[in-house]
Amino acid sequence: MNQIAIPTNKPGEVYIPALGKTFQQIELREDDVYDTILITAASQANLTYTFWRDVQNKDLQDCNLPNPSRIQSGDEVAIFRIGVHPREAVGNTLPVFNDYRKVVAAAHLEVIFNRRPITSGPIIKYPSGLGIGGFSDETGATAVSIGVPSVAAAPTLFVPQQLKDDDDVKSKLRFLAADWISGYVAPVTANTVRMTLFLHGVMKNPLGK
Repeated sequence: MNQIAIPTNKPGEVYIPALGKTFQQIELREDDVYDTILITAASQANLTYTFWRDVQNKDLQDCNLPNPSRIQSGDEVAIFRIGVHPREAVGNTLPVFNDYRKVVAAAHLEVIFNRRPITSGPIIKYPSGLGIGGFSDETGATAVSIGVPSVAAAPTLFVPQQLKDDDDVKSKLRFLAADWISGYVAPVTANTVRMTLFLHGVMKNPLGK
């Protein structure tokens, strides 16, 4: 019996003898590309933190890219929402609320695909729609999010941005000098703050990968 479709050695790819062509089978899902940085306990004057650069030894709690700055081979993502979330804890350590306030008030985010600027602005501009909501009367309790913890409150990009497996995704969180403010003192954090950047969209993966 002649085979209608013959799998090739590439994930999700089949060869159709009757047509003499190969076709890529794909699956689509809604998901995130994400990475996490640690803002150290120190003066943040002119400091820059880079997402998706130091991915070694990170697990899926903090990053889902296997290689620096690149999504998995064969994947493609249409990004339609970008959000930053200050994580509620670093292991057993709970950062104080003032640290979150300083970071959110002073940090600037820039997202670039290859050399193409995607978005730039103060991180208060990038609510993730994630986080813990509600109230607690527990002493020392801190639960924060940028914006309301609801994805309905997180703005979407007017034009979805395409991210391919040969694109370099570069994102930097900076604390700028604010020289225009007389007597400005750069924020000083008392504890390490853990920040996660989410690029949310529709992922296209080779079937059977």
